Amino acid sequence: MRKDVLDLHEFYGAALGRAARSFIAARIADVWEGAKGLRVAGFGYAAPYLPAFENAERALALAPDAQGVMAWPPGEKNRAMLVDEHRWPLPDASIDRLLIIHGLEEAGDPSRLMREAWRVLAGDGRVIVVVAHRRGLWSIIDTTPFAAGRPYLRGQLINLLTASMFRPQFATGALFFPPFDMRFLLRAAPAWERAGARLWPGLGGVVMVEASKELFAPAASVQRARRAALRAPGVAAPVSRALKRPRRAGYIAATPRNWERT
Repeated sequence: MRKDVLDLHEFYGAALGRAARSFIAARIADVWEGAKGLRVAGFGYAAPYLPAFENAERALALAPDAQGVMAWPPGEKNRAMLVDEHRWPLPDASIDRLLIIHGLEEAGDPSRLMREAWRVLAGDGRVIVVVAHRRGLWSIIDTTPFAAGRPYLRGQLINLLTASMFRPQFATGALFFPPFDMRFLLRAAPAWERAGARLWPGLGGVVMVEASKELFAPAASVQRARRAALRAPGVAAPVSRALKRPRRAGYIAATPRNWERT
């Protein structure tokens, strides 16, 4: 059962949630600052993070139907909708930037969810996936929505993205301060974040990975599918040769601040 939208709304309305949002949003801004003229969507509970994309051509909030949805943005024409997590009401290749937060950990079929994300992204589209970190304190203490569902290690998230035909580009973490709504801890939170990013980067409360859309399946994946097809009952004709990965341009020239190349 997914976390209810009212619980998520209450968390982000409190001081602890506002602090968490500010640190995660700062990491997102490192790589997607402005997104001017682009088509942006958020899946899960992304509404607190979408105001940063006010210069986007459009921004949509997609909420899984088991979670519930609230109108967004407040006081304006609604751009939030309930969706089946495996069937989004968006055309193929219609989104340039996709943010998934509070969306993957409670998914019934994470691979199928990521295939739907792949479908709606444009050819040069990018996705940032934010998940609770299995080794972080935020996934253990259940007073925040980051403790709901299945937390991930960085390598597990990268493997899921790769298997779903994404190419991970950069990874980072956030939420190094303890998840307690105490005034003195929240005042010290910026210092915790700076120290954590520098001294223990693998112990943040969330893992964040940015990935680009792959248009060709890696040869190894196609070979595995080919072998599985040949083992299937009644298959007599040979399966076509696996596609080769084309030569690619190099990575982005500079690593964004606080992010690492994967």
